Amino acid sequence: MSRRLLTAILLFALFTTMCGCNRALFPPNNEDLTQFDSYDMIRHGPKIIEQPNEYGLAEPAIRSRLGRHRR
Repeated sequence: MSRRLLTAILLFALFTTMCGCNRALFPPNNEDLTQFDSYDMIRHGPKIIEQPNEYGLAEPAIRSRLGRHRR
């Protein structure tokens, strides 16, 4: 019984990891804009996707996306 349960749990975990997130969290193109995204685009300008870090390498601009809007 426990072997069958373990197999079922492993198959479920494998299935969920393979079929999990298939889209980017912040898509770079503007094809899938919602009404809120289009309002923010008009009001605050385009989204900042990447910014340089202290070494000059590009990294995702998480702080600017999750923080307050630019004014």
